[in-house]
Amino acid sequence: MKKIYIKLFNLYFAAQNKKFLLLLIVYNASFFLNIIRKKNLKRENDLSKGKKYMSQCFDGILLNNNKTFSLNPKISTVIPVYNCQNTIKASVRSIQNQDMPDIEIILVNDNSEDNTSKIIQELLEEDPRIKILNNEKRMATLYSRNIGILYSRGKYVLNLDNDDLFMNANLFDIIYNEAEKGNFDLVGFGAVESHSYNSSIFNMKEAMFHDHIDGLTIYQPELTYFAISKNNRYYLNDVHVWGRLTNSVIYKDSINNFGKNAIGEKRNSCFVTWAEDSAMSMVIYRYSKSYKFIKKYGIFHYLSNITSSFTSKEDLKKYGELFFIDTVFDFSLDHFKGKKYSVIMLYEMIIKKLNNLYSGKNVKYLKSILKKMLECQYISITDKKKIRKYIDKINLYY
Repeated sequence: MKKIYIKLFNLYFAAQNKKFLLLLIVYNASFFLNIIRKKNLKRENDLSKGKKYMSQCFDGILLNNNKTFSLNPKISTVIPVYNCQNTIKASVRSIQNQDMPDIEIILVNDNSEDNTSKIIQELLEEDPRIKILNNEKRMATLYSRNIGILYSRGKYVLNLDNDDLFMNANLFDIIYNEAEKGNFDLVGFGAVESHSYNSSIFNMKEAMFHDHIDGLTIYQPELTYFAISKNNRYYLNDVHVWGRLTNSVIYKDSINNFGKNAIGEKRNSCFVTWAEDSAMSMVIYRYSKSYKFIKKYGIFHYLSNITSSFTSKEDLKKYGELFFIDTVFDFSLDHFKGKKYSVIMLYEMIIKKLNNLYSGKNVKYLKSILKKMLECQYISITDKKKIRKYIDKINLYY
């Protein structure tokens, strides 16, 4: 009889526990759904404010009169300018309308052929914080941007493309204070990407970039290969030079070291138009010591159908891919883990193109990269076997 009572008690307790468990599940589900709802509402609110700010910039409205010239600006924003008469004024307005007054705006005019030169001259005349540099001939984005950065005087550098916009007036203050507070070389923030400036909030929510955990902090040596690694495989992330505040000393050192290394097959590297910002990012990561990410959507990146991403010839795209792999290899830390990602990328980015082999100068460049990998003491025997297997597969011999 006692056993029966015990059994009944156990059944009753189990039934009660199931009810309790069910209530717990319902409560937790409600709790987490509420968090998600609040998160989505906050995101929608941030994006709505961002759209309003961008609209004001497109309308040419100056929201403040913070035009104080400073010999030692906190932030220098550099824009390579080329044939952007329909967007450049809005891009510059999104900088001028920042709450932070002591900034510098450097426009590098890359021989524009439309009405761009006249527009930026008018902007120069209205704001003493603007400087214009003119290339004597067409030099492309990487060169133009780097020239502007070497010329800059700000403590930090913030890049912007000539058709992109910053999304809120307090962005510069927030990221500058974050960098100063934690002594970070890099402060990354969220971005929105779209083919249309008039994207709905829903579409903007679907096109987020750099959507890391708020407060993500990374130090060397992890920083160098963070952008290309995930679960021991390369993972392209945070490889854009926009959407990130960078210590100007680090940036300038990276440019100078990059230039010293850009010889031989890389002699035309300053004219690369495909993956050039990704390559430059790898160099910057090499010389930076700390990175902080804050979850603020601060920049709108416009996907134009006339950029190099859409218009570059296939041979230039292939050169850009090789250039990127070569740069990652040269500037990654000198150990097995740092160098191995170049081999992985070689396999996953190039071997897919076996039916469309590299020709002409690109073959010569590819051979130089493969040879460099085979001679490197930091490439493991296993990875070298992969390289030789690749060479055999495409009959690429020296």
